[in-house]
Amino acid sequence: MSNEWGLCKDCKWWQIEPKASIANTTMGLCIDDKLFPYNIRVSGNSGCNHFMPGKPAHAKGSSSQPPTAKPTR
Repeated sequence: MSNEWGLCKDCKWWQIEPKASIANTTMGLCIDDKLFPYNIRVSGNSGCNHFMPGKPAHAKGSSSQPPTAKPTR
């Protein structure tokens, strides 16, 4: 886990729909190993201290209410 705080839209642990664009209002799923069990649906403008710089993953069901996707990393 990184101690650096950052936005979900810039994090490798953020997973969005296959054709979704990376934006503040795009909803997706946090797939960080420690947070994934909580099935947290977050926007690109959300953020936390589990931030890891990178490009988001993509999987169908990542923005569902509740999310139904499995982590792809």
